[in-house]
Amino acid sequence: MTIAKDDIPHVGPGTAGGAWLRRYWLPVGLESELFDIPKALKVLDEELVLFRDSQGNVGLVGQYCAHRGASLEYGDVEERGLRCPYHGWLFDVNGNCLEQPSEKRGKEFCAKVRHTSYPVRELGGLFFAYMGPNPATPPPLPNYSPLVDHGGIRQIEPTRHFNYNWFNFYENSADPVHVWILHGSSAYGEQSWGNRFFSTDDPPNFEPVDMPYGMKIVMSKNTGDSVIVDEMSLGFPSILQVGDTEFVHGKADPKKLMNNGSDIEHFMFITPNDDHHFMMFTVDYYTGPDPNFFTHLTEMRKREEPKEVLKFYDTRPLMPFRGNVRREDIVTQGTQKLLGERREHLGTSDRGVIMLRKMVLESIKAVAEGGDPKGLNLKEDSNGLVKLDSFVGIRN
Repeated sequence: MTIAKDDIPHVGPGTAGGAWLRRYWLPVGLESELFDIPKALKVLDEELVLFRDSQGNVGLVGQYCAHRGASLEYGDVEERGLRCPYHGWLFDVNGNCLEQPSEKRGKEFCAKVRHTSYPVRELGGLFFAYMGPNPATPPPLPNYSPLVDHGGIRQIEPTRHFNYNWFNFYENSADPVHVWILHGSSAYGEQSWGNRFFSTDDPPNFEPVDMPYGMKIVMSKNTGDSVIVDEMSLGFPSILQVGDTEFVHGKADPKKLMNNGSDIEHFMFITPNDDHHFMMFTVDYYTGPDPNFFTHLTEMRKREEPKEVLKFYDTRPLMPFRGNVRREDIVTQGTQKLLGERREHLGTSDRGVIMLRKMVLESIKAVAEGGDPKGLNLKEDSNGLVKLDSFVGIRN
């Protein structure tokens, strides 16, 4: 079977890229954002509804009722499930039809109706769904380290939504060169460690490294007696882990980096809505000594505003953007066409991107041929945690 890079960005049912993504548990919502009404959302180009019945069971079911297609986004949440507002059909979290008030032989008819549904599990404040084959026996949901309490404090940001292809964002982290070019005048260049480590004139060395969970980018710079290292990881299928948030955005004293390294895990879980939209669930887990760290981090992020003075004739829709890392990413990633639809000339500095694409294509092909993709079954450490490498500090 021929798999090409054109297959990577497509996520819908029946696509090779979509079949690969459906083999993993993907986050679909935050516990803090799900209330006593249904929440409509699109996941992998399927229109769905997330809800929690009054017994606390969480379901992800097809948005349109199996009866006449009315939207269950406007349904009523009850003890046993979600009731359609049109004719009162009741569905539980597993897609079983429990009641059909207008049918005299309702129970017999109900038994013949099976509504679209996917298993959902909660971990650390996130709801994960499995949309792959054999939903009765899905793979284990990994105990991702920042979602499991182990002596620190957790912060979960509100869900963020983006209007471009998910892979444009994901593969960006396999391209560290953009950090000291695009972000050189924003957070990554605003402290002594950043100016030294991410200097455009003297950038760090970097290498992509194959890992069981996916890959990592290891940036390093020799200081004479030691080596400063900054790692970023890409967990399959769509997780990013950055370890330098404490220093880049929190502006921690660089001496701490030299002496103790980073105390934070910064996970970004990416879930595609369709080929042109995705949502992101950002989780930070801090194990350092400052009980007010996240208050400090929030205050520091608020200072990262674009520094450009907008000219009166500049009508570009995404201006201004320089000076804020997240806006800088949106401008550059969001203006790229889908992979396979854009013309590229990759060089040696793109070796991380090249390696990532190759690994993804191999995983897509494995699924297409009936096998398991990379990173599906991850080993836990001695504390029962699944970790992605994100070391930031000194290695002697």
